[in-house]
Amino acid sequence: MPKETFNNLPAEKRDRVIAAAIEEFAENPYRSASISSIVKKAEIAKGSFYQYFEDKKAFYRYLVGYATDEKLTIIKALPSPNPSSDIFGYIRWQFLAQVYFELHRPQLAKLLYRAFIEEIPFPVMAEELRRKGTTQFFKQLLTQGVVHGSVSPWVDPDVAAFVTEAIFYQFGRYFIKRLQLTASNFSEQSIMENQEAMDLLNNLMDILEAGMRREPELRNNLFGQSGRDG
Repeated sequence: MPKETFNNLPAEKRDRVIAAAIEEFAENPYRSASISSIVKKAEIAKGSFYQYFEDKKAFYRYLVGYATDEKLTIIKALPSPNPSSDIFGYIRWQFLAQVYFELHRPQLAKLLYRAFIEEIPFPVMAEELRRKGTTQFFKQLLTQGVVHGSVSPWVDPDVAAFVTEAIFYQFGRYFIKRLQLTASNFSEQSIMENQEAMDLLNNLMDILEAGMRREPELRNNLFGQSGRDG
């Protein structure tokens, strides 16, 4: 976490340090990201850095938390989902919001992708933040879905949340690449008006929803009768 000296910096200087660090950690793995490069871009003395943060790890943890908070702020500004939506409607909205975030704040999205999916330099930290973030969000939604009947009672909320979160972090990149989306054609105003994007998202949600509603008895025995009998 930052020291009080960092919190007391003028906003312009503090923002300059954060921007330089986001760029460095977004473009480089944690091990090769350089504090020297960050202080050079931020135009501060290297000694000043250690007056702001204990070490590189503390700074990185702060940045991941900062990026997560920024993401939530951006998402909250988007049009809200229909209050009458079931849990799959809310998940659909989260997926759209993730695509919007990746398009409009690509460096923050890269930083979080490295922290949670690609690199995970600090698994304990990642797990702690996930429990407070998307993992817990999806688990709560899916648990409510079981209670209200929109998700089959045989579904394990922990497993379903894990699968949904994995798709959540991966689908945005696929979505953007496949549809060649840009910040201008996927803006806050047009997010619900891109028919091709909505068709692709609907297909994904149909796959998820169908899987969580299918009865286990309909699953074919993978190994056959002889495999079960030994």
